[in-house]
Amino acid sequence: MNEHEIILDYVSELLTRNRLPVHRFTLPCEDAVRFDQGLRQDILHMEGLEDSTNRFLQELRPRKLYSVTDDYLCSYMGLRIPDSDELFLCGPFISERMQGDRLNQFLESLKIPEGLHDSFRDYYLNVAYVAAPLVLTSIFTLLAERLYGADHYEMIETTFQELQQWPRLYDNYFRVEDKPFLSVQLIEARYQTEDELLSAVQKGNEKKALEIIAGQSSHIIPERLSSRLRDQMDYCITLNTLLRKAAELAGVHPIHIDSLSNQNVKTIETLTSTEQCASFQKECVQNYCRLVRRYTLGNYSPLTQKVLTYISTDIDADLSLKSFSELLSVNASYLSTLFKKEVGVPLTEYVNRSRIRHAQGLLLGTDLPTKTIAQQCGIPDIYYFSRLFKRITGTTPKAYRESRESKKYQAALGTTTNTPER
Repeated sequence: MNEHEIILDYVSELLTRNRLPVHRFTLPCEDAVRFDQGLRQDILHMEGLEDSTNRFLQELRPRKLYSVTDDYLCSYMGLRIPDSDELFLCGPFISERMQGDRLNQFLESLKIPEGLHDSFRDYYLNVAYVAAPLVLTSIFTLLAERLYGADHYEMIETTFQELQQWPRLYDNYFRVEDKPFLSVQLIEARYQTEDELLSAVQKGNEKKALEIIAGQSSHIIPERLSSRLRDQMDYCITLNTLLRKAAELAGVHPIHIDSLSNQNVKTIETLTSTEQCASFQKECVQNYCRLVRRYTLGNYSPLTQKVLTYISTDIDADLSLKSFSELLSVNASYLSTLFKKEVGVPLTEYVNRSRIRHAQGLLLGTDLPTKTIAQQCGIPDIYYFSRLFKRITGTTPKAYRESRESKKYQAALGTTTNTPER
């Protein structure tokens, strides 16, 4: 693979990961008619599209970087690959939200028939939204410099001149009743994306889940209310509900899910902008993934799940084997054997480790006296607490708190989970 191909592959991957369409055409090309995601072919049913599209693309000259915007406010960036008949094109994308009154006014200005408005609305929902087009311009500027040389190309801003020669009135392109255009595909795609998101959260795969939610932000959520903010807030509520179920399917106890969910509902009602809604959606996905990784108990029997949940939610309670056997109405010997078999350590040892882990957080995150911390961890005997702490951590509570390595301990604590050790 030559240097140009390496650069093009890198840029292509960068754009694709940000949900921006990327095309490479070798002209003439029959597939070029799909460059606009079906607007002219599927919605407007324009004739002669293949010839007109290829004629326009043939006009793109070497050593020129093109920034193109068409009549429908869809933008593209592209260039001709050096020493070839191949074109590299990114688009369509929009740099303003096309919905509500803005969309209606725009369609009226183009004299688009009322019968096509639903199809256009669906179309814009599926076009990538770029909030900062200058960033995309910078990416293509750098690409042109690498392909042509810094001072050996020209930036051209143009329109689809070849395509603008078609009539501006579309009376013959009304919606065909038995062909719902993009509506069905859009709904199916949205549900598929939601399924992928829930699957990622259920596995605690934070990286994948954040990639999916970032990709969703490049598309406009269907507008159901007159208030864009209220619409987004309602979507946040829906997202929270969906993620609750994903966490439950992962085996997280409802007490943990309910705590996070209630906190999210309170946060949603404080949001004051669509930007805050977008940030919340990412944080919501992130927090549910971490909740799953921390509390998932799906691999354990119902009895062991209950024991682990009690331990994680009430660390200073009586967590003895006798207490659990009485609480759960089960034979103590059977419970002890089952717990060690599934978790890998005896119940008492697991409880001790959980208490010391909780103490580590209090020692680094609060100024509470060690005696108070021991009590809050369910170990009222300070001397026993200190011996247990040193056995498990290798250091005393005082040394742990005063250690110059406390920041490293804090970082390690942040990645420590309450998921049983195996």
